[in-house]
Amino acid sequence: MKPAPVIKVPSNISIRILLVDDNPHFLGAARDLLGLHKTIEVAATATGGREALTKASLLKPDLILLDLNLGTESGFALIPLFKETTPKSKIIVLTIMGEDAYRAAAMQAGADAFVRKVEMGITMIPTILDLAKTMPSTKVQEIDAP
Repeated sequence: MKPAPVIKVPSNISIRILLVDDNPHFLGAARDLLGLHKTIEVAATATGGREALTKASLLKPDLILLDLNLGTESGFALIPLFKETTPKSKIIVLTIMGEDAYRAAAMQAGADAFVRKVEMGITMIPTILDLAKTMPSTKVQEIDAP
């Protein structure tokens, strides 16, 4: 009989997240989805760049989920500002734009990961947990897969 596969997940931590998107309905849906995972805490939300930078500076989140299109503002322009303001925060670009050119530009600007909104139900939490493994305060434990 084969042993059950082992999955490595962060344990006994709370990954504090700042959600940045100009759509309040999307913010609510993303908050609800993230709230289903016991190690993830949405520390704050922001609908614009200035608000997001202020909240990031005050809260120092572990991770920033950032939309690229914030109405009249560009998420691309915010990435290096977040890296300057909160250098320990990981940045996941979460956007409807899935073309490779957007992914490459986001990564070149300093994003740590890229998730398309249409795939967020499948890939967002695994992406967050993968990045959490690189955070200094994160402990990883092994659990048996169901």
